[in-house]
Amino acid sequence: MSMSAEGQLRLEGCTVLGANGFPFAAGGTLSVQFEEKSVNFIGPGRTASFSYAELAELNISGPGSVTTGGGFVGGGFGVEGALQGMAIATVLNLISTRTKIHTFLTLITNFGEIHLHYSGMEPSALRIALAPVFVKLRRLDPAWIAQRTSVLDQQCAAGVIDRESYVAAMRRLSVASDWKDPVLEMRDLKALKEASDQALLDSAPKGSCPNCGSVIPVISESCPKCKAAFGIGSAWQILPL
Repeated sequence: MSMSAEGQLRLEGCTVLGANGFPFAAGGTLSVQFEEKSVNFIGPGRTASFSYAELAELNISGPGSVTTGGGFVGGGFGVEGALQGMAIATVLNLISTRTKIHTFLTLITNFGEIHLHYSGMEPSALRIALAPVFVKLRRLDPAWIAQRTSVLDQQCAAGVIDRESYVAAMRRLSVASDWKDPVLEMRDLKALKEASDQALLDSAPKGSCPNCGSVIPVISESCPKCKAAFGIGSAWQILPL
């Protein structure tokens, strides 16, 4: 799998196991590209593109890594796959075997369905990689939106979350979250304060530093040139111009 600079996910070398409603024959190979608003199938001679609104289901399955003898290394979904993987892991480590990844990807659309074999990632890893696609699909599902909205409405009405938290949570149902980095946020606040303090100094009446004669704001705590201090208890006082 590869990812472009624009964040597009691309699965190379997928084998078509079966297709209905798509211009691809079983046994052929193609690439699947998950773009911002659409899914593109790119074959040697044909292509097919459709929007996420047309994608009804996206399913990932398969045993994951399989030895040449048919034993499972692990990585498949489900309790059975996990048990098989754990039960023979020790044995497989003691013998020389060749493994191949078997991951199955099924896309069901408004107009057809296609079944693919992908050997680039185990099912669980591919599910994680395609998380952005699943997020898009949930946000296109009116039933899912209605159910999550109902939960937030109930929590707000019960006083579990306040109005501000409710508004933020409702916004996150349809807009990507912008989580603030605490360190960067503190830097921004510091920079904002420094800019505000500088603006105040720039607009204040000017005076003369009694030590070096520099013209400085009369509210300055120290002289930026000679560092003379003018705070409480200091013998230095800024001279009005």
